Amino acid sequence: MCVNSLLGALLLVGATTLAGLAVGKPSQDPVQPAPPAPQHGLADLRRLAWLSGTWAFERDGVTTEEHWRPVQGTTLLGSSHTYDPERTRFFEHLRIALRKGTIAYVASPGGATPTTFVLKELGEGVAVFENPAHDHPQRIRYERTEQGITATIAQLDGTRAQSFVFERR
Repeated sequence: MCVNSLLGALLLVGATTLAGLAVGKPSQDPVQPAPPAPQHGLADLRRLAWLSGTWAFERDGVTTEEHWRPVQGTTLLGSSHTYDPERTRFFEHLRIALRKGTIAYVASPGGATPTTFVLKELGEGVAVFENPAHDHPQRIRYERTEQGITATIAQLDGTRAQSFVFERR
C-alpha cells in the first residue's frame, strides 16, 4: 500500500471514530482485520491418507481413474486419467501439499499451469478446497463413502456442481 493510500485510510478511520463520538456513539473501527489463515501441520495432511489408492468410475464406455500415492514428505501426489478404448480424453497432474502452514490442492489439467485450491474444511473423511478467483471450479470436495470416494466440483455458491463417484480399483 502506498503512503498516500495508507494515510487516507488512517484519516478515514479517524474521521469515522470522531463522527461516532460526536453523536454519542461508541467508536467502531470499520476496517476489520482479515481472519488469520488456518495453520495446518503434517498431522492434518496425514488425515488425508484415506485418499490414497486407485479410484475409478465408468460412464458410457469412458473410464476415469484417479490415483493418489500415500503421503510422502509433505505431499500426496496424484493423477487423473480419462480414456476410452481408442484414446486418452483428459489427464491431470495433482498434488495435495503442506507448505508454510497451509494445505493446498494443486491441479495441472493437461499439464497446464497449476491452479491452487486452499484447504477450507478438513473433517473425518471430508476435505474441501477452494479458490474463489478461479473461473471453474472454485470448490473441490472429496468425501469418503462406503463404496469409495466422491469428488464434487462446483462454484462457491454450489452452482455448476458435478459429482464423480469413484470405487476402489
